[in-house]
Amino acid sequence: MFHFFIVWGPVVMAAVLAVLIRLTVLRRAPRLSAAHATLTVAAGALPALAIVAPRYTAFQGPIMDLTTRAVLPLALGVISVLFLIVPLPTRRRPRTAQLTRRTIRGFLRPVWPIALLSLTATVAAVSVSAGLASRPDDLGHYTLYWIRIGTEGMEAGAGIYGWHYSLPSLVTLVVLLAVTFCAWLLIPRPAWRDDIEQDAAERRLRAANIGRVSCAAVLAHLAVVLQSLRGTATLVGSTQTEELGLVTAGTSFAAIGPALHWASAIAFTLGLALWLVVAICPVPAFALRPSGARTT
Repeated sequence: MFHFFIVWGPVVMAAVLAVLIRLTVLRRAPRLSAAHATLTVAAGALPALAIVAPRYTAFQGPIMDLTTRAVLPLALGVISVLFLIVPLPTRRRPRTAQLTRRTIRGFLRPVWPIALLSLTATVAAVSVSAGLASRPDDLGHYTLYWIRIGTEGMEAGAGIYGWHYSLPSLVTLVVLLAVTFCAWLLIPRPAWRDDIEQDAAERRLRAANIGRVSCAAVLAHLAVVLQSLRGTATLVGSTQTEELGLVTAGTSFAAIGPALHWASAIAFTLGLALWLVVAICPVPAFALRPSGARTT
């Protein structure tokens, strides 16, 4: 039961949170065409499945190395954004001119760029700090963290999210940011369709969904990083000395190990919830309510 709670608890909480957001914040989301709805569902559902699928092996050993686990959420974020900006043909009556201005400010709420940049700054700070603390292994890769035990030069080491793991992720993060901001800038470019209000509502939803999948990717990546650092924080080494007997030492950040674990779980839950929100936003709100709460 405890293992079930640790592995699937965040998944269940993310699903519940996604449904609540759909029924409250997005209760008036515009109805999308079949093509747009399909792409939107794919943009949220495919990354969510790719992140959740490996969790059933969490207590049987990792099925991917740390580099892959760290890069995967960011790469999935890029794919999600690309799904949301696929150009689709629109039928529009000829000889119709609409002079209403189209600017990104009219479709994108500032909260999404601010949230994305804030999360990016957090990831960069954590990654650089871990990278600076890392030391090279036998292959010259910066993947180790060493602690000194006693005064006789004894050391103990463990793996850490060092430069060897963080640099590929930081490059992928830059790609995600570039794709996301380019996607936002592309939203106002197409000409208005005949129903301007419906078109504007769909563009606002798409801009918000781009923000959601990008923030989801960074949150899921941050969850991997924090969980890795939590494992490093548990490092304990001991040695026998003539003066003091058995001497035990841990990492300098061992005290925040539990906080790193819970922060990782929260980041994963929020990231997965955002992806699920995008996946279910084309679903009519009444279809997600319990049968007893529907009105006739």
